Amino acid sequence: MKTVVMEVEFMANANIELTGYTGNVVDRMISRGYAKTKTEAIRLAIYQFDQAHGLTEDEVFDKVTGKVLAQIDSGKMKMRKFNLSELD
Repeated sequence: MKTVVMEVEFMANANIELTGYTGNVVDRMISRGYAKTKTEAIRLAIYQFDQAHGLTEDEVFDKVTGKVLAQIDSGKMKMRKFNLSELD
């Protein structure tokens, strides 16, 4: 079983160990160009989860969306729509 260990910054650093399915998804997001780093892959997954389930307030969502769109416009972040079936 493959293990991916990464550091994610919230207000402090946290080590996250991703194994099996979740580790493979993160690796494939990077290898297929959806994200440049493991941290970015997790951020994109959280962002998409929030879009699907509406967990944040509109004001927070607008702020995050603006930052993500600015990174995409500047070329710092590459993003395209994909289906989970593409990760197989």
